[in-house]
Amino acid sequence: MMRYLALFAVLAASVSGILLYLYCRHERQKELSRMEALRTTKLYRHLHAALVSCRADSRDLDQVRIERDRITLTLVDPPHVLIQFDLHQAGFAKMSRVRTRVMAEVLAEDISILLDRSKYNLRRYRLMRPNGSWDYGYLYTVTIPYKDSINTARARLRARI
Repeated sequence: MMRYLALFAVLAASVSGILLYLYCRHERQKELSRMEALRTTKLYRHLHAALVSCRADSRDLDQVRIERDRITLTLVDPPHVLIQFDLHQAGFAKMSRVRTRVMAEVLAEDISILLDRSKYNLRRYRLMRPNGSWDYGYLYTVTIPYKDSINTARARLRARI
């Protein structure tokens, strides 16, 4: 009897593992199709042009904040400089919660250094809107060791000049 019970447990675990794998693969395919759909929108083309014009991929970023109504980049050097892309000012409506999350993933692919976990951390946070509703935002923040290495390199450059 115990032998059949053990066999049933192994079989049930194997089937549930296969089903979980298929579900994750399906969800990943949906996520990739959402990312590709976002890349074809006018909003993304406009945002991408703004990122290219400010050379976001070659700058040292302190934070990248993605919210439903804006995307904000904060630079390490010069300190406290903000580059903000406001959707309303650019003529776009607020993004949905799903699109905000997908935008965070797409921006990480465009600004490739954001994908390096030793240099940047991704965090989801809640914020309360003036009307009392809750929204979620995504925040890429530079890690302290990487920021220290940036500041040390900049100090060496300034000392040579």
